[in-house]
Amino acid sequence: MQELEQIKSVVNSIKTIIKAMESKRAALEDIRNVQMAAAEINSRLYHAEKLKFQKDYCLNEEKEYFAYLAENAKIISIWEQSLQRRTGKFVDIEFWDLYEYFKYVDINTIGQSVVQKFLSLPEGQRIEYLSLPYRYTFLQHKIDFTKDDYSLIHQHIETMAAEVENYRWLYEHLADYRSKAALNGIIRYWFEFDIKKLHALCETVFPAYYDLDILLCGKDDTIVDLGAYTGDSIQDYILAYGRYKRIYAYEITPSTFQALEKNVSDYANIILKHKGVGSKNGKMFVNDGNHPAGNKLLESGDAEVETVTLDHDICEPISVIKMDIEGAEKDAIKGASSHIREEKPKLLVSSYHLPGDIFEIPNLINSIRDDYKFYLRFYGHGCIWPCDYVLFAI
Repeated sequence: MQELEQIKSVVNSIKTIIKAMESKRAALEDIRNVQMAAAEINSRLYHAEKLKFQKDYCLNEEKEYFAYLAENAKIISIWEQSLQRRTGKFVDIEFWDLYEYFKYVDINTIGQSVVQKFLSLPEGQRIEYLSLPYRYTFLQHKIDFTKDDYSLIHQHIETMAAEVENYRWLYEHLADYRSKAALNGIIRYWFEFDIKKLHALCETVFPAYYDLDILLCGKDDTIVDLGAYTGDSIQDYILAYGRYKRIYAYEITPSTFQALEKNVSDYANIILKHKGVGSKNGKMFVNDGNHPAGNKLLESGDAEVETVTLDHDICEPISVIKMDIEGAEKDAIKGASSHIREEKPKLLVSSYHLPGDIFEIPNLINSIRDDYKFYLRFYGHGCIWPCDYVLFAI
């Protein structure tokens, strides 16, 4: 609070000086003092000395001089707005800090800063990141300091720059502060690599997808499990809620489907579907390799798989849809739009397979039906890159 008051005092001083400069041309030394003070305020509020719209001006020319004054008036307005935002709950303050960083700072400046932050990590921690492509098959890029490859960092920076307003939309639409803190923490980790803070976000009370404070289910509910794997999430559901009307379980990998059949054979009213789910009916392929938990539908591969939409494949009303299908979640939502629009099933959606999914999936759901409440929970036990976070649309 004391720091904010100090910044506010400096802003007011600059505001007075800029006002005076409009009627009387200032000396270059006075302008340099204003520029130094402005750079200090930017550094404190936005972690960069210069905002992305700031230009270099030839202040000896009258037109350039007044353009510089106009730019400063814009910056002062932004500062004043930021100072108003940086009060109240710490989670909200953390949000504005992240939001304004990506809204006002150039992505190249951010990229250089984040790479330097990564390089300042202890060597043992940096070495761990070399294993990311092997641990997390959903990642499209890597962090490999031995080859000067920071493509994963840059991918997430570009995502945040493009999605900054969707970040704000999602934050404002999350229904509780636990969700807001999880959202901020996941995003902050992409650029700060603080593993202790990330792990502190992890849910430990309820199993993934079945948070009893958010999701209420009972004997009349019809459940759809997309990405049923070996039946672990079905067993977690039954342990959490005990009763259900019917469960539809979809799994694409042949060997995994066999394990699923075996593991749920003792339960009644479970309908197993060796199919993929997407936005249209058709045929695709799957590889039955070393990473069955991360298998996805492909244009070519070892085994052909029928693909369906939920709107076409399930005729009865659906109560709950759980999705963990390696980046195909948005397609599955599109293919279930009629169920969503007409029945409002509760949606439990893995939102980590693509960087933009955390923003795009809730926006997509909201475009189909705009009366859902959104929650976010993080289940990435022991992870070194954020994964296993679930969007709840209730």
